[in-house]
Amino acid sequence: MPADVAVRRRPGALLTARLPSPRPAVWAAVAVLAVLGAASAGAPLLTDLDPLATDTAARSLAPGSPGHPLGTDTLGRDLLARLLHGGRTSLLVGLTAAAVTVVLGVALGAAAAQGPRWLDAAITRVADTMLALPLLVVVLALSAVLGGSLTVVVLAIGLTAWMPVALVARAELRSQRARGYVRAARSLGLSPWQILTRHSLPGALPPVASIAAFEVGHAILTESTLSFLGVGVPPNRPAWGTLLENAQSHLLTGQWYTVALPAAAIVVTIVSVNVIASAVGGEQGRAW
Repeated sequence: MPADVAVRRRPGALLTARLPSPRPAVWAAVAVLAVLGAASAGAPLLTDLDPLATDTAARSLAPGSPGHPLGTDTLGRDLLARLLHGGRTSLLVGLTAAAVTVVLGVALGAAAAQGPRWLDAAITRVADTMLALPLLVVVLALSAVLGGSLTVVVLAIGLTAWMPVALVARAELRSQRARGYVRAARSLGLSPWQILTRHSLPGALPPVASIAAFEVGHAILTESTLSFLGVGVPPNRPAWGTLLENAQSHLLTGQWYTVALPAAAIVVTIVSVNVIASAVGGEQGRAW
């Protein structure tokens, strides 16, 4: 293949954002996430009740009660306010932790693919070893030792979830070496850093984007699990996992809604994210 043709082809389909096909399930998932994100972000506009304020005169109200559309818990805290403000925390931690996971994974994957053999071997061995560990136990240990805070939860998730991203990025970057546009760029005298940032890395991003989307759901689920176990976000900050932890003892007391509401929010969010991630992965597979 002529060098000029190879260079002209390099951006082509690789840098063009490919959106999932307009299937009803995909757009339904996008709509659900958009509604959840907008409702969580606009929580102060949707309710003027404090999610932490207790009201002994309005304890354990059922959904549909005047002034409390979703009811209250045993301390009289409004469940709608707690659900909306909890979504702000859970979605924020999930998205931030997923971003940390992707950045760390891509950086280590690039170092393994482009660095010396000993560095490649070290990164892949560490990744394989960590994948063999019960990572939830590791996250629990980190959160318990470092203390519960949003920063600790984000770092704990990122430090224990980078391995799949790194291995995929490493494999894709290594495969880029045989691409025509990479060979042409090398023959034109571009430095390894220029080849990586201008050609190899953009070419490897589409498959990484698919696994990155799954990491969002994984991060949200992990944060909810940590909060449910009491080592996640601080108790004075509502989160979906915290709502579950507070309501678990009331599941068989008739107050099923205190468990069902946050559980439904977590399940719907993760299912929607996975639907979109699967669609992105399918589109990238057909494109390649």
